[in-house]
Amino acid sequence: MRLAALIFIFPVILAAACDNSNSLPTTPSGSSQPSTSSSATERFDDVISPRESKFHPFSVGSSGTTTVNLASLSPLDHPGVITATMEIGWGKTVKDDDGNVVGCALAKVLQAAPALTAQLTDTLTPAADYCANLADVGGLRESANFSIRISHP
Repeated sequence: MRLAALIFIFPVILAAACDNSNSLPTTPSGSSQPSTSSSATERFDDVISPRESKFHPFSVGSSGTTTVNLASLSPLDHPGVITATMEIGWGKTVKDDDGNVVGCALAKVLQAAPALTAQLTDTLTPAADYCANLADVGGLRESANFSIRISHP
């Protein structure tokens, strides 16, 4: 049986290898300049309680578009999703006298339910330390897991 399979497969492989109809290009296409832009995506996963807020500091490497989205909100003790409206935002970090990050001074906020697309988009520069913030605005009935995605240059 193996010999019969090999006798059948070998000609098929040989024919596919010799077929010139799908040849690869011999010259490069598009720009020859290497791409210098790069982006990073950070995840901020934590637990939030009713009427609480949580923040996550981040830095951008260069000027460009930064997006923040509440990707998921789920119960602590069983599978499922929570569709409560939450407040998401970004701002600049607040530091104490020793340079420790102790808060987030919000610059832009909006209310949104969890989604897999960017909910908050802005252009940020590397001149400051930023933070993403999530706050319950009254929709949570109990503590919940959450995940925020922050994509930035």
